[in-house]
Amino acid sequence: MATSPQGEVHVRTASPTGEWTESSARRGSMSGAIRRIRQACTHCRPYTSQGTAFASAKLPSSELHPELLKRINQIESQLALLSDQGSANSRSVTNHSPAFCCEWKNLLTLNLRPSMNYVALDRMSQSPPTLNSENRSINVVPGPRRASSSSPQRRLSQGATYKPESNSDSPDAVRFSTLPPHSVVQSLVDTYFQHAYNQPYSYFQEESFREKLAYGLLPKCLIFAVLASALRFSDNPYFKWAKQQATEAYAREAWLSVLNDHMTAENCPNVHVAQTTNILAIIDFTAGRTSSGWLKIGLAVRIAQDLELMEEPSGTFSIVEQEERRRTFWSIYLLDKLVSCGRSRPPAISDEDCRLSLPCDEQAFRQGSLQKTATLYQVSNWTADSDRIGGNFALTILAASALGRCARYVLHQRDADELAPWDQRSEFASINTYLLLVSHHLRIESTSVGDIAQAHTKPDGSLDYQDAAHAVFSFAVFHLCYCLLNHPILLRLRVQKMSYRVPSNFLRKCLHTSCEHASNAIELVHKASAAGFPIRPSFYAYATTVAGSIIMMAVRSGEQSSIQMASELQEKNQQALMILEEMGRVWEHASKMHIQLLLFDASDVASAINLDANATADLNPGLEEVLWPIVDYGLMCGSLAGPKSSAKPLQQSLFDDDANCFPTIDLNEDIEPIGGFMDPGTGADHLITSEFSMSNLEYII
Repeated sequence: MATSPQGEVHVRTASPTGEWTESSARRGSMSGAIRRIRQACTHCRPYTSQGTAFASAKLPSSELHPELLKRINQIESQLALLSDQGSANSRSVTNHSPAFCCEWKNLLTLNLRPSMNYVALDRMSQSPPTLNSENRSINVVPGPRRASSSSPQRRLSQGATYKPESNSDSPDAVRFSTLPPHSVVQSLVDTYFQHAYNQPYSYFQEESFREKLAYGLLPKCLIFAVLASALRFSDNPYFKWAKQQATEAYAREAWLSVLNDHMTAENCPNVHVAQTTNILAIIDFTAGRTSSGWLKIGLAVRIAQDLELMEEPSGTFSIVEQEERRRTFWSIYLLDKLVSCGRSRPPAISDEDCRLSLPCDEQAFRQGSLQKTATLYQVSNWTADSDRIGGNFALTILAASALGRCARYVLHQRDADELAPWDQRSEFASINTYLLLVSHHLRIESTSVGDIAQAHTKPDGSLDYQDAAHAVFSFAVFHLCYCLLNHPILLRLRVQKMSYRVPSNFLRKCLHTSCEHASNAIELVHKASAAGFPIRPSFYAYATTVAGSIIMMAVRSGEQSSIQMASELQEKNQQALMILEEMGRVWEHASKMHIQLLLFDASDVASAINLDANATADLNPGLEEVLWPIVDYGLMCGSLAGPKSSAKPLQQSLFDDDANCFPTIDLNEDIEPIGGFMDPGTGADHLITSEFSMSNLEYII
């Protein structure tokens, strides 16, 4: 140490290369005197009590830990700057909290990753010194004295910007910009694994996730994303009246962490970033931010491809880590297929590029045991037995593969297949064959909801719905495939572009098939809910809406007598509305779809279901504008208002009077007119217009 003529104190420190560098700190307001370096606290004094120079400390090899040594130099230079701060901070700096000294000591003695982006769970409610995420400067915050420990919960894990707890008067934007207290985080993690895990996405083993969280091995972007995903199911009083604000704030913090901490030239995305991006895409898409969600899905796909997650994991990973990588990829694959149920939204992942094994059985995953499973290619080519498929998650992937084929054929308006759908060489016939394969592995005709519940009952009598949820979900996706593939209007639009004559009874048979599976899909979800299965997956809302609209069109087409009794169809549609209403308590897009189905006038499209094979009349040019808001997943999530059409006034019955359908649909018998809602506070009527948005319905949802 030396003093320069300019009044600076120079401290010589060791660089990672072994050379000596100098750092300087300006002297305080006292001139003409040289300050002595303050003594280390008792927790760090063993390093200096024997007169050993700092340079003689055993530092990790610079070859193995260059970033660690770089950060140590930064800490030293910042200490020098802090040493001459004003008296206002003299107490916290002079005694520089034992917590700070011990953390510095841990940096030197523990072989831990010195990353800015990892959070130790037990430190969230503490107030140790922090590194500012923008300039990586040290913010020394006075905190309670505590002894250092070698237990996992006490190990250092930098990453979160620790700040004192904001008081209740602080704005929500500031309050939710940091992680909540430890107990709240634990509560939300419990909620996530209880309500969001395997619903239907599966990224990590619960035990492994909790262990990494305690050790501080999870990046803050993933923690924020998990909290945001769990909040909609939480009743924690910490977020009372502010769950939506907290969800948006946590999702924003997670996304900013992805961009700032993992998308720079110095940092490369890892599997946690892929998981985070996929979770955020679900939050955005279901909240109506479909463009943002679509972009995040694409980013998750590219990260997965960059990490080669579509390949079989390396044997250098543990068994649990290998399966987590598989499940992360298949979750991205699943979301990619589900959101492709719309125009101009083709899936980004091709089945031919998926060369890794299907997910293993849930019990094997929980136990961390190895289980060999077949690949999607092997299953698709009938070369894999059912016992090699894996667990229920693998069945969901198989059903999603079929859904992707159906969406590509009926929704993406591809003209590559010029063969008529009734031709056995056509894509339509090929998809029907693939659905037979899926049905074979699902055993859907011989398995009921009661059978699924019985097979997944724990020894204590409770239902293991984390495992059983995928079985129910795969059945629902399977029925949706038939609904879309045989959708009467979508088929009519496709046939109209061809010059072929439609075979007798082809359209009638397709209508019957779609209506049958629409009824089965609604009944499946309804019975699952009655059996104790939580209806958590957001995609149930889309499947239910499509099924409900098909039933309404079947009734209006005049074919209900040859399909099912009108009373049976009435019951199924009522169940669909009940499912959407219940889901709307948790999912915003389900509330939109509930209103959309109520506003849907099937008479506009039912007239186009011309089952006469000899009919050559063209369809109404405005038919597509009426149809797409009820079959396009992106449009259904994005906005409530539908296109203007020649629909009958809402005051008229949904069906003819002699059909006697839906007599029990009663939103509120005291509300007049029927085409609107009454403000419960003022009694004023609010009519539904084409500009109607969900913000107008917040008081009734």
